[in-house]
Amino acid sequence: MIASCTTSWDDGHPLDHRVAELLAKYDLTGTFYVPIQNAREVMTAQQIRELSGNFEIGAHTAHHVVLTEVSAEIAEGEINDSKRRLEDITGSVCEGFCFPRGRLHRGHLHMVRRSGFRYARTVELLSTRLPARRFGIYLIPTTVQVCPHRWTIYARNGAKRLALRSLRNLILHARSHDWPETARSMLRLVARQGGVFHLWGHSWEIEKQQQWAGLDSVLREMAELRSSLPCLTNASLIEPAGVDHSRSVPARCEL
Repeated sequence: MIASCTTSWDDGHPLDHRVAELLAKYDLTGTFYVPIQNAREVMTAQQIRELSGNFEIGAHTAHHVVLTEVSAEIAEGEINDSKRRLEDITGSVCEGFCFPRGRLHRGHLHMVRRSGFRYARTVELLSTRLPARRFGIYLIPTTVQVCPHRWTIYARNGAKRLALRSLRNLILHARSHDWPETARSMLRLVARQGGVFHLWGHSWEIEKQQQWAGLDSVLREMAELRSSLPCLTNASLIEPAGVDHSRSVPARCEL
């Protein structure tokens, strides 16, 4: 039985460093998906570089562009540029991509593959599936977002993707507005039955909604189950033996 857990954090806000401190507190890991620019505040190149010393850094377009709202040419440029500029900053290969707001068309998967990414993270909720390869790239779903959601949000998310297993998990495990309890129930499910428990969120949103205490409690339980549910980066989910994120790339001018 394959069972593991992971975390991921979107938008590159400076409060990502607070998330990183909590993960380090419980000896957990994860992946931070960082745009170079955003309407909200983003980390500086130095802050991104510091974070990359202990965590995987993934791309989130160069300017946090919703790909379904721009032309194919702009979308591909945003994807390519995000990978190149993050590799400039960190000096390591950027292997993962996350779609802003989770919105994509099939063509965007081909763009991500052509750009050299190995995997893309989606926002399919209440999933415990292992990464699946589609159109030449691995897709990684999520389980629980660090955000209070109405039951209907989970239902629409699962119905839109025809994710029958996620809809079943909605009935059996989701607790309306109580995301920590939903997370603990799903975490225990993965411990029993295998799969992946994937916790994700936005640090700026955690601050806005004052969810830090709930996050701490869920991370603590993840740490308690670490012997049976090893915590991996998103990239390591597609290669359980581990992925070397320290491979150097040709030096370019930094931001």
